[in-house]
Amino acid sequence: MTDVIQDYRNLKPSLERLRSDIQGALEGFLRGGDISVFSVESRLKEEGSISNKLERKQSIASLADMDDLCGVRVICYYQDDVQAICKIIEKEFAVVEREDKRDSLEDNEFGYTSVHYIVQLKTEWLSHPKSRGLGDLKAEIQVRTMLMHTWAAISHKLLYKREADVPSQFKRQLNRLSALIELADEQFDAMKNSKQDFVKSLSFSSERLKFSAELSSDSLLAVRQRYFSDRKIEDGEMPLLLDDVRIAGFDLNQLVGSIERCLPILGDLEAEEAEFFEYSLPMWSFAGVIRTVLDLTSDDYFDTRGGAYEEDDSITHRYRQLLQSRD
Repeated sequence: MTDVIQDYRNLKPSLERLRSDIQGALEGFLRGGDISVFSVESRLKEEGSISNKLERKQSIASLADMDDLCGVRVICYYQDDVQAICKIIEKEFAVVEREDKRDSLEDNEFGYTSVHYIVQLKTEWLSHPKSRGLGDLKAEIQVRTMLMHTWAAISHKLLYKREADVPSQFKRQLNRLSALIELADEQFDAMKNSKQDFVKSLSFSSERLKFSAELSSDSLLAVRQRYFSDRKIEDGEMPLLLDDVRIAGFDLNQLVGSIERCLPILGDLEAEEAEFFEYSLPMWSFAGVIRTVLDLTSDDYFDTRGGAYEEDDSITHRYRQLLQSRD
């Protein structure tokens, strides 16, 4: 066993490069696929865990028999995302083995559901200096939702990793909890899909966007989809942006009307501000462009931002005057 641990210590620098390569690549693939996740974690196996595994499993005699020395875990929000992430892994890595933990559960069994892969880097990666020499190494990638992760963490804390480990008096309670977690996962997916359908269903006219919906984060997303789909947006911005629209005294249709008024001048205004502040275009996020519209069309909002105290020749002042002259 001492020889195996020493072998592991010798191999560790290469495993660290493999860990970094896979985590970094996955994060890039997720950004490219516009998949928002809770976290991408990675680790190398601890020496104590290796020793315990060697003692427990006689079939393991060397490091070559261990596929999980390097591990990466992707924790996402929705079950639909699990499938999308699995497609990325199967496309971008050389998959040695795939296991869906749900397949090993009977209808009356509890357990966490997660998809596990054993992967290697593809041949084309290995020509890059950063990945050179990593061709024979394997890593484990786990994909699960936050609720799956919660189940795994709590059951591990209770020391119940397998049904056989659970005392009979607790089995029914754990089965019920497992069913609730699975149901919650499904309901979050359904709610997300309903939300997306709601945004798409908001009515549009041929000349002007008209909403019957109230002002909300969902209706703001529909506004973005209609007018500013190329503008970046952060989930955490929406509550503050809604507050700003309300400070301006606008309902949803009034906001849409203000956007329609400003559209002919927004491009010139953004270009002028970008040149003045030496920023590249596009300069505004979705929140930025909406706040610019509020600045231009709402005296109440403009004053709360200190606009009343700006110089009369400021860029915003000039474009407010231009907009008023066009009305």
